[in-house]
Parts: sequence; C-alpha cells; structure tokens
Amino acid sequence: MVAEAQSATGTGVATEVETADSKDAGQGPRPLHLHAARKDELHVNLWETGQGHFSPFLDIGVMVGMRADVEAVVVDLPWLLDEKHVSDLGARLNGEKSVAAIFNEVVHYDGFAEGNFANISFRKDGLDHKPFSLLRLNSNSFNIERTYWSEGGSCSRLVVKLPEMNQDTVKEEDRRKSAYIRFRIRNIPPSVYSVKFNQKDRALISSTNETRIIDFRINVLRGVPEELISTNVPLSFPKFERIHCFLTTLRDEECASVTNHYKGYRSLMDEDVWNEYIRLDSSVAISDSNNVRNYLGYQWTASAGKEEGSYAKDLVVLGRFTKLRSNYWSIARFIFLVILFGAAGSGIWDIGTVCAFVDSAPENVDCSRKYSLLATYIICGVVIIGIMPFLRYLWNYVRPKLAASLEELTR
Repeated sequence: MVAEAQSATGTGVATEVETADSKDAGQGPRPLHLHAARKDELHVNLWETGQGHFSPFLDIGVMVGMRADVEAVVVDLPWLLDEKHVSDLGARLNGEKSVAAIFNEVVHYDGFAEGNFANISFRKDGLDHKPFSLLRLNSNSFNIERTYWSEGGSCSRLVVKLPEMNQDTVKEEDRRKSAYIRFRIRNIPPSVYSVKFNQKDRALISSTNETRIIDFRINVLRGVPEELISTNVPLSFPKFERIHCFLTTLRDEECASVTNHYKGYRSLMDEDVWNEYIRLDSSVAISDSNNVRNYLGYQWTASAGKEEGSYAKDLVVLGRFTKLRSNYWSIARFIFLVILFGAAGSGIWDIGTVCAFVDSAPENVDCSRKYSLLATYIICGVVIIGIMPFLRYLWNYVRPKLAASLEELTR
C-alpha cells in the first residue's frame, strides 16, 4: 500500500505534453522548467532470480507529480522489514541507457556532478516532454516503523523522505515540478505473494508439474486493518494515472492463466544493462544461472479511465504458473522403483505358485528365503518413496522449530 505524506501547502496538479501547439509563438519549445507537473505513477518490479526463486526482491518506483507538495512516500508491507534490506536505486540509473531500459522510452538525461538528482525528459518527434527529476536517496532517507496488530499480525511501514531542493544552488532552469524515486527491498518472503501446489504422487514418478499461484495486491484497501490506516501523520492516497507491475521469473515457467490487467510478457533486452541493474552483490560475477537471458518479464497495468478525474485505484496481480520439474535423482529413483517393484511382482507370482497356494512346497524350494526377499523388495521401495517427503518435512517444519529453540537458548 503506497501513500504520500503531504506538506502544509497543496496546489492543483496538471499534466501536459510538449507538442508543436505548446510552443511559444516564434520562440521555440517551452523551457522544461515551465512545463506543468506530471501525474503520479507507481512502478513495481518483483524479481525472482536465482535457482528456485531464491531470495526474491522488490523494486518500487514512484513518480511524484507535484514534488513541492509531498514530504515523503509511505509504503506498508505485510512482513517485518530490516533496515539493511532497503537501498536506493537512483545511483544505478546513471545514464540514458539504464533510464531508457526502465521506462522503455527514448530519454534525454542531464546529470549533475554536484547534487542529489538528475533531470530526465522523454524524447518524441525531436522534442523533450514529460520532464522530471530523478532523485538519489541515502540511508537517512529511509525510516522503518513496525506495527503489531491486535489480532496477532504484523507489518512494516517504510517512510521514504524526499530530499529538499536547494533553492540557493539549483538554478531555476534546472528545477522540475515532478520527481521520481526508485528503491529496492530485498529478502521478500515468497509466502506473502505465492502458494505452491505439487502432485501427490510426485515420489513415484520421474517428473512432476509444480503449480504456483501468484497473488500480489497493490493499494487494495479491502481487508486492511483499520489500525494500519489510522495514523497520527496526515496521509493521502495518490491518484495514480498508471500502476505498473512486472514479475520477472525464470522462463521455464509457463503462465497458464491471468487476470484482466495482464498485458503480456517479454524478454529483457540490453542484457548488459539489466545484468548490472539486478546485481545484489557487486563482488559476485554474472553467471549463466543469474543472467537475464534466462528470465521473462510479465506485465500487469492498471490505467486511469478516459473520464475526467478518473485514476487507477489499485492493481491485483493474479497469475497461475506451471513448471515441469525433473532431475537425475528423480529419474534414477523411478527406474530403480520400476526394477524393484517388477522384481517384487515376479516374487509374488513365484511365491503364489510354488509356496502359498499349493498343498505342499517342493523339497528343493526354500520358501522362507523367498518370503524374506519379497519383504526386502517391498521395504526398500517404501523407504525410497518415503525418504524425500520425510526430508522435506524435516526441512520445512522441524528445522525452523530447532532454529527458534537454539535462538532462545543463546539469548
């Protein structure tokens, strides 16, 4: 949930695009600092990188239409967030190529050697339009407040304070009415937005279909506790012109069904730019497992209607993803089970015809040995079938309890 902390004064916000009609007569295009403010926009990128979607992270970009009226951007998250998992991305967007990749537009980038911002505008028909400032934040810009609900839940409120514009050092022609911030939140718990379903007979077969339900909700107020909305700080919900959400995940998953806000999927062009952008640790080299060529980006967008005063209220990202899983161990296990149970079937037939369903067994036949071998085959098969579910149970249920107990003992 995203809101804005308003300053003491407020003004109306308008939006315009620089065209031939908006040029001052005989004087060329209007200076960018005189352009009207942009409308608010929200960009959310959920990245599931690494094998097994290990440690997903979230990039949030907010276009603040009227920078002078907003003191901070407030984001409520349904898990307890650590300060070390929040970082600014403004410094990574340090040129036209990286900014163009984010906005999927042709851009004009004006960086400043001194200052905490860069000026950006989109290029169309040889003209600059939709100007804004890309703000660079530091660790002091982020503040986290933890909230514990009376019903037992908990969440984190991330307050991102916008840096003030230095009126003494920034020239008037370098000032922009709108500003854009972008920051990253790491270590997203997958359980807050996805649920996995597996085949019940996966221990018996060589490959299984794994299904994931993605349910990621942005600014949906239904079901939000009242104590979270009630706050001593005056907040207002932005009237977004557009809410974008991109889910980037491994391309071996198939998106089986989606909601009506789904727009499609695409591969990530400009591999060098995206590989550098998504790196969580600069000391780790780009490898084949974390290269963006192995990923696809799925897009959902909610836009304001054509009616006057309409806006994008919220966005529900809902999708069903399926993936075929198989490995050498599961194939070897399947082959071994086929051989084992084949031998057991032959043993049952042999025992039935020679030992169990005859009046007396031949003297040269050792029935007790046959019974022992059959029991061995069946026990080995049951152990092979049950070992993986048992190990998963230890990992998912027993391990967290042991870790919690050890943590209590070490306090």
